[in-house]
Amino acid sequence: MIGSGWLFGSFYTAQLAGPASMISWVLGGGLIIFIALTFSELSTMLPVTGGLARYVQFTHGTATSFCMSWLAWLSCVAVAPTEVQAICQYATPFLPWLTQTQSDTVVLTLPGLLVASGLLLCISALNIKGIQTLTRYNSALTLWKVMVPFITIIAFFSTHFNFDNFTQQGGFMPFGWHGVFASLPGAVVFSFLGFREATSLAGEAQKPHIAIPLAVIGSVCICIVLYGLIQMAYVGALSPTMLKQGWQHLHYTHDAGPFAGIAITLGLSWLSVAIYSDALISPTGTSLIYTATTARLTYAMSENRYAPSALMGLNEKGVPARAVWINFLVGLVLFFPFPDWQALIKFQSVAIVLAYGIGPISLLALRTQAPDLKRPFKLPFHRTLCYCAFLICNLLAYWSGWETIWRLMLGLGLGIIALIIYRNLTRRQPYPLNLKHAIWLMPYFLGITLLSYLGHYGGIQALPETWILIGLSIYSAGLLWLATYTQQPKSQARQLLRESGLLDTESNT
Repeated sequence: MIGSGWLFGSFYTAQLAGPASMISWVLGGGLIIFIALTFSELSTMLPVTGGLARYVQFTHGTATSFCMSWLAWLSCVAVAPTEVQAICQYATPFLPWLTQTQSDTVVLTLPGLLVASGLLLCISALNIKGIQTLTRYNSALTLWKVMVPFITIIAFFSTHFNFDNFTQQGGFMPFGWHGVFASLPGAVVFSFLGFREATSLAGEAQKPHIAIPLAVIGSVCICIVLYGLIQMAYVGALSPTMLKQGWQHLHYTHDAGPFAGIAITLGLSWLSVAIYSDALISPTGTSLIYTATTARLTYAMSENRYAPSALMGLNEKGVPARAVWINFLVGLVLFFPFPDWQALIKFQSVAIVLAYGIGPISLLALRTQAPDLKRPFKLPFHRTLCYCAFLICNLLAYWSGWETIWRLMLGLGLGIIALIIYRNLTRRQPYPLNLKHAIWLMPYFLGITLLSYLGHYGGIQALPETWILIGLSIYSAGLLWLATYTQQPKSQARQLLRESGLLDTESNT
């Protein structure tokens, strides 16, 4: 969870929300906890590899599972390239040939693309070594990843902290709540999304009923505190010259990342060295984990029979190596249409947020389809909390803006076309599409798209914001009911659970 988000997130959220960006981190983390709670029950009850793709296969069948899995895969496969881009951008002061500026955007050069590809190759190769090797590296990286941000916070607070920055240039909330909400789907949500990586690896964890809730909820709480303090330190450390043109035109001196640039301006050269080092280490750690979980999501998509069976091949370490290499190749392709960090994060954040909407839906469905399954972590007040989680997913999607939503719907459409082609060409007998259990998807995606178009976040602003929010709340409740009503029959869901070894034929527990 502590990757390139801390290196760039404070800068971009400050541009959108000003000093109120501190509220964005607390609010964003709190909203993510609601979503995380649903996945804590699901992942401990069904500790399967690539869980997000598998849960919905049990509850709603192939068509729904594919759409949500495709959205999740679009998001996750882009994370490692995003982190590698962050590494290259922070390395530019030392290797200026890595990036260039085009229309105020820092993009990779051709040599930069080659270096980024090499880094992505190394990260993929480390994942091939297995989860134990990955954990060994990540445990060492985590200590450093946590230490450097805290040192930066202390240094900024003790060296230069200007309280006037919180009231200048339009006051504490220069863009109102609109700016706070607009900042959530980008860097804020992106920085918290790592909570689900623990649930994706649930099938390889010891004592998942203890480890998974602790890892998921605990990590989000820690990062709420960390990112909130980072944002406060960042705003307070800005010099007046950086704010001359207002928050939306915030800029920093020197050709460096935001925090390194401020450290150099303050004369903290030792801190800038540490931040530059962390710009290599933190994104690398995040890339390692996401590469592992994305491969397991690809594995699960193959197990659900809407991807080639060859992707299920495991090496001697139990790693889906072919899936790792396929995702590596897709990551290389993503460097070309999205050659900068900011271009990728909002797209992938909203893609996974919409996919997370299946968490509360699957939880409600399994409470009736398999009530006898052992639930080491059982969510209390599950109906209320599931509604809150589903509404939060839809709100975050709406706040991402029209430009992001229409591109995401285009990506989803391409995925559906790919599924149709695969089912027509493959010799492997796929599961039935279960279209009657997916009828809620059409009004779901069309409704989100329409509200985004009519709304105030890049849309035509045809309706008052209050009406849209009320409508989205009612719409979410109706969709949640429809999705639960159209779930697969109990017998069909239980048969799939038995086939996967998750439900014993005799004891049903």
